[in-house]
Amino acid sequence: MATNISGSVSLVYGSHSHSENFSTTASTLIYSNKSHEYAAGAAIALDEGAALDVGTINSDEGLLLIKNNNNVGALSVSVDGAAYDISIPAKVPNLISVGPDHPVSVKCPNADINGKGITSALATGVITLDDAASIGTAYMTGASNTSDTSPYIIEFDTTTTGIAYELDGVTKKDLSSVYGATTTVNLQYFVKYRYTLTEA
Repeated sequence: MATNISGSVSLVYGSHSHSENFSTTASTLIYSNKSHEYAAGAAIALDEGAALDVGTINSDEGLLLIKNNNNVGALSVSVDGAAYDISIPAKVPNLISVGPDHPVSVKCPNADINGKGITSALATGVITLDDAASIGTAYMTGASNTSDTSPYIIEFDTTTTGIAYELDGVTKKDLSSVYGATTTVNLQYFVKYRYTLTEA
């Protein structure tokens, strides 16, 4: 017996709108594949990239619904086992037909940075860097000339300024008393995502 698949996709772009509904079935079950499985969850993508956790799905990956849960920074997706040529902006979902040839992989497109200099840290959570970093979201830890080496989250909406948060990603962090003009930090960029992957 085949498994039913249905859904809807809508896009509004300025004054243009486009909506599609779809309904189909997964391939007919065979003796070696007695049920259609799916994998779902949430995780964090780092810059080295990794395959999605597919659970008990066999090599026939079908539809992927994936959302970038970051407030800042894109999520890179690969469906061919090589190029990460799908870029999903922050807060945006994407529906992708994967195909059976390669497992889906995800990564953060920004490389980690060690020893990045700080110009200033304000009580409002605003951090200004000595020079440019990548726009995106990162774990930030003090590397030198600070008494605070705890990890925090920082969101860079420009290449030189960002806002520091506690690890909840909501509470702004005042680092003005522990970060100064000679402080350096390490940045580990990441992207939070949520997904459902079906078996073809």
